[in-house]
Amino acid sequence: MKSPALKQTIVSRVAVGGCVLAVVLSICSFFGEMPAASGCDEGVDLQITTDKRLYPQGATIHVQFLVKNTDETPLYLFSAIGQCSSPLGWFSLRMRDPHNQQVRSFACAVDYLMDQVDPVQELTDSKYGVRLEKNEIFGRVQEYKLPKEKGLYRLQADLGQVGYLTDEQNDALSKHHMRILHHTCSSPTVVIEVK
Repeated sequence: MKSPALKQTIVSRVAVGGCVLAVVLSICSFFGEMPAASGCDEGVDLQITTDKRLYPQGATIHVQFLVKNTDETPLYLFSAIGQCSSPLGWFSLRMRDPHNQQVRSFACAVDYLMDQVDPVQELTDSKYGVRLEKNEIFGRVQEYKLPKEKGLYRLQADLGQVGYLTDEQNDALSKHHMRILHHTCSSPTVVIEVK
């Protein structure tokens, strides 16, 4: 038979454990640690991973962008897609500091005369394009310099849609049954720590 003091201790520990669990779940959901689908409704799943979770101040981080085609129809991407690629698509990384402020932008601009591009030729040439069948994944790694301020940082990526296409270019893609991204997709948030 358990003493009243022992029962009270067990009840207190269970209550504290429940509170700690609730706090951890709240923090994890706020920082995006819970598994989530990417923000895209075009049969595309965008995820990002980092080479580690803990970094020294000002270190270089390697972020892997992973694009998965979840649709039956093949998806075409520009193979050189990256932070500074082209109107045929791009990746970008957003980072929020421990104060939930946007860290400097990693974006850049590329001049490209899109109306002079033959998207069918570019995307079907294995030197320039990638065709993803259902459940196939394409990845690209980008390097970024981290801030020197200590704390938790939230990372989220975007996969940018193809830039403006002429009616003729859209017709050519349609004629060849080529599916491209028409809206920007966002990844779930990943949290890293700078110590």
